[in-house]
Amino acid sequence: MDKSKLPRLQNMKKSKRIRSSTYYQFFNKNQDTQRNNTQKFDQSGIKAYKLLSIQEGISTNKAKNLIDSGVVQVNGVRLEIARTLLGRGTKFKIIEPKQYIIFEDFNIIVIDKPYGIESYELQNQYAPYKLINRLDRDTSGVILLAKNEETRLKAIDEFKAQRVDKIYYALVDGKISEEREITSNISVESRQTSKRAILSEFGIKACTIIKPLAIIGNKSLLEICIPTGKTHQIRIHLASIKFPIIGDVRYNKTHSRKAKRLMLHCHKTSIFGNEFVSRLDVYDEFGIRG
Repeated sequence: MDKSKLPRLQNMKKSKRIRSSTYYQFFNKNQDTQRNNTQKFDQSGIKAYKLLSIQEGISTNKAKNLIDSGVVQVNGVRLEIARTLLGRGTKFKIIEPKQYIIFEDFNIIVIDKPYGIESYELQNQYAPYKLINRLDRDTSGVILLAKNEETRLKAIDEFKAQRVDKIYYALVDGKISEEREITSNISVESRQTSKRAILSEFGIKACTIIKPLAIIGNKSLLEICIPTGKTHQIRIHLASIKFPIIGDVRYNKTHSRKAKRLMLHCHKTSIFGNEFVSRLDVYDEFGIRG
């Protein structure tokens, strides 16, 4: 073998080792970059409605509707926004609303509405009966449907004449120790997919009477009477005096907006000389039983 070629061969081997080492370093660096990118993706999470869709084996539209209706919880707290980014290991709890018939005769049917259901959904379920009163989706309690047009029109007259008594329970932020009356006028702003109440001197007169039933820590359980019935009346009136309802994602700006539900319940409605009472135990439902 020509020894004059040895240095060249050694250089070639050395060059191969260098190229191999460079490739190894590049390959490892590329793998590290991909791993880091994956970790970043995992940390940023996946949209809640997509994750719920995967876990429950349902369409993304149905998953989004469940979240929007307020019946999906994470760690005991209602999931507010369907597009919230969550870790892939997040576990959901879906609350199954249960409704009960409180009373029924030839003219009227009275339902104990759970939270998370629109009033018009109940009307569709009990078609062809028509709603006499309505409750917000996130408010539970007594709701009435007329079985005939004569009864519906009579009920409308009763409401207009303010001969209908309605009693609500609400759990609010802060300590209220005495009865109060709130009479701020209310206007309603219509948005693309929802409505929002605002206080305005040019609005419609509204009256909310609140009576404290119990103080639990820094919270108060209230009995509320509303001679008038405007959109979001109780919610905006309580927020206006700095005692917002716990779980109210629209009008409560404090940390207590994060709760399993809106802590507002229509306990009793009196009309046509009859008194219809919800069977829900708010102490258990609101988690305040001692």
